[in-house]
Amino acid sequence: MSFLFSISKEKRLTVIKFLGIKIKLSRKEKQQRAIVTDHDKEAYIDYVLNQQLDKSAFVKDNLSSPYNGCNKVKPIAFYLPQYHDFAENIKWFGRGFSEWSNTSKAVPQYVGHWQPHIPIDVGYYNLDNINVMKRQIELAKQYGIYGFCFYYYWFSGTKIMEKPLQKFLADTSLDMPFFLFWANEDWSMLWDNGKEKEILYKQELVDGDAEKFMHDILPFMKDSRYIKINNRPLLILYHPQKYPPNTLKNFINKIQNMARTEGFDRLYLMTIARGPRSEYADLLSTYGFEALVEFFPAGLNKMLDQKSEKIVNSQFKGLSYDIAKFIREKSYLYDTPAKIFKGCFPSWDNTARKCYNGAQICQNTPQNYKTWLKDIICWTKEHHPDNEQYLFINAWNEWAEGAHLEPDQKYGYAYLQATKEALEETSK
Repeated sequence: MSFLFSISKEKRLTVIKFLGIKIKLSRKEKQQRAIVTDHDKEAYIDYVLNQQLDKSAFVKDNLSSPYNGCNKVKPIAFYLPQYHDFAENIKWFGRGFSEWSNTSKAVPQYVGHWQPHIPIDVGYYNLDNINVMKRQIELAKQYGIYGFCFYYYWFSGTKIMEKPLQKFLADTSLDMPFFLFWANEDWSMLWDNGKEKEILYKQELVDGDAEKFMHDILPFMKDSRYIKINNRPLLILYHPQKYPPNTLKNFINKIQNMARTEGFDRLYLMTIARGPRSEYADLLSTYGFEALVEFFPAGLNKMLDQKSEKIVNSQFKGLSYDIAKFIREKSYLYDTPAKIFKGCFPSWDNTARKCYNGAQICQNTPQNYKTWLKDIICWTKEHHPDNEQYLFINAWNEWAEGAHLEPDQKYGYAYLQATKEALEETSK
């Protein structure tokens, strides 16, 4: 019966073929760890003690030559509004907890591993202070970031981490284009390196949620700074598959109708592309999404090769990937049948948050990031009309995930400078 049933293996997939039907199953990845010798341990100790202050790649702030808006492409940086006290953090993790609690205690896992990420300029800030956001906006504009995409945490009317967004909305002197990204995930203990199954707030949709949701986000959408395409406010929904299909369809229909009632032509609704697979295009027609957004590293593990690192910490649970090869081979310039907005990141390393339960390390450099960004700027110009020339950078300030344009002790302003140069060098 072998002609009816067969098993083969593709990269990171097991393919079962039965009666002519292919079923693809993801294979769980394991870190390819090199053998660690006593000499390696000695080198690691030397690296941690003596080489972490290396500033050979540090770039100073370029105050004399700010970005002049020469490029039609508009980079938008994802923005995490987490760095302040709020009731849930105090209840679950203790007073004073924020992402800084994770980033400040992070350590390298192997020689050459860039940890911890230490902020400079804005520093270890508290978003209760509105002057922090003023400086962030000044920096972003100086180096060519067009706008922020704020993560928005909403659970059937319950909001978390909304205070910085409300302060931003109330202060019109904060002159920065923006829109919302509904991060519709379950809220779990992972913020403090806990177990993902420890659910604190579950994400679900119930009767009346569409009305409550629009009531809460309309003040943002009616703000003159909110980014719109043809009178359609942008909105990203992170995880459509979180809900039963009919439930989500009804929810989307209702919020679209309410948007029209409020004077908009519709919402410009987008969701996340989790890799270069064509099935994500089905989300557009099935639910009425306008486009996909690359939100790397979502789906990136399907596109990268692992790196075999001499990880000294035997308790570390995670994977290291070869992002340099990915950029060198331009693997991000793939074909897709769906409308998609391209994205990239400065670097990615969430060991600060997930060292013991599934970290991913994609250690990048400013020069490689610049190459990636230049390529997707050119791609955007070729594939999108003038009024839709946006791309996304993950992120402005995801410090516990090693993804930040904000200046740090190792590279200084290098990633911001690379952003500015990428825009200027592709302006024609």
